[in-house]
Amino acid sequence: MKTKICVPIVAQVSFSILAKAEELSSLPIDAVEWRVDYFAGNQDEIPGIIMRLKDVLNEKKLIVTLRTVEEGGEENGSRFDYFSVARSVIDQGMADYVDIELDRDEESLKSIIALSGSSDTKIIGSYHDFESMPDEDFIYDKLTYARDIGCDMGKVSCMARCYADSERLLFATERFHKKHGKYPIATMAMGDAGYITRLYGGLYGSCLTFASSGKSSAPGQRSVEEVINASKIFENKPGHIILIGFMGTGKTTISKILSDKYGIPETDTDHMIIKKIGKQISEIFDEDGEETFRRVETDILDELGKMKRSVVSCGGGTVLRDINVKKLKSFGTIVLLTAEPETVYKRIHMDKSRPLLQGKMNVGYIAELMDKRRAAYESAADVVVSTDGRHIVAIADEIGNV
Repeated sequence: MKTKICVPIVAQVSFSILAKAEELSSLPIDAVEWRVDYFAGNQDEIPGIIMRLKDVLNEKKLIVTLRTVEEGGEENGSRFDYFSVARSVIDQGMADYVDIELDRDEESLKSIIALSGSSDTKIIGSYHDFESMPDEDFIYDKLTYARDIGCDMGKVSCMARCYADSERLLFATERFHKKHGKYPIATMAMGDAGYITRLYGGLYGSCLTFASSGKSSAPGQRSVEEVINASKIFENKPGHIILIGFMGTGKTTISKILSDKYGIPETDTDHMIIKKIGKQISEIFDEDGEETFRRVETDILDELGKMKRSVVSCGGGTVLRDINVKKLKSFGTIVLLTAEPETVYKRIHMDKSRPLLQGKMNVGYIAELMDKRRAAYESAADVVVSTDGRHIVAIADEIGNV
């Protein structure tokens, strides 16, 4: 799914609001959100500003949002009557959406939603948590509530403290999208750890992301330029042959054979990381930690979307992150190379550059690690090819025929 891009306007006076809208009107974005809680004027001025915004924005959608401090908004917004503003926006019918918090009084919510039924302005039902990331069921249930109560779109935005938090939100998004694919939802994780949800949420079913142009309206918002560039990556379909598998399964060797056989370039994601960081993989693990390495690994995969068709050899842990699998599947066919633990040991036991096996280079530990990764490898793979006891040319021929 291609994610639409929305940029908030957080200016205080009408002149600056309209000037920002004029600036945004020329960008390749889909929507603009006017954050009313930043507005320093009077409540009765709001309809007039909406009218002028629509004139300036042309075909871009306009979302009107008022937040209280408790909802992540500005103190200034407390001057306005929340539901009175929402009703005036709906009555006017010029804005495309008005954003309403789902944790508001349910009867008031239902009243606003019923009012929108006779207006051209639709309702986005939003839930925010600026402190933590709830569990997957909670996120799913909030999206379900937005749908069931009659909102035209459901939105959830929560704070991510680590990669696992972002992944939880993405999994809830995908789960909901698979069951209710026609109902539009927007999900984002706030904070630096939530960046993948803002750039790649569309891979999981989120139809809208928010990006900043100047001052941001939420923690962790990415620049509009970065979000636009990320969306372009998936427009290209290079058709790579992507080799995955445990270390020592033959990815590097087979990559060379396939490159020669089909006359296409070969690349190695670990080599791409080494070039970008200026350190060997073992040094990155030792000095910066595995989490830093995994984040760089996730980011570097975007480069694959810009390349011509190639043979791509991935690091052994690449597909342990679901977002990496989503990206790779967008770029080509994933081929899993397998081998028995004994075969892997024979191939790599003299290699000192394997950080995960330092001090544990034995068949038993290799088998244990392979078992931990087996489900992730098999789930990611489009094709599975065994390399045990086979000539590399025969292996390459089998891959080339898929």
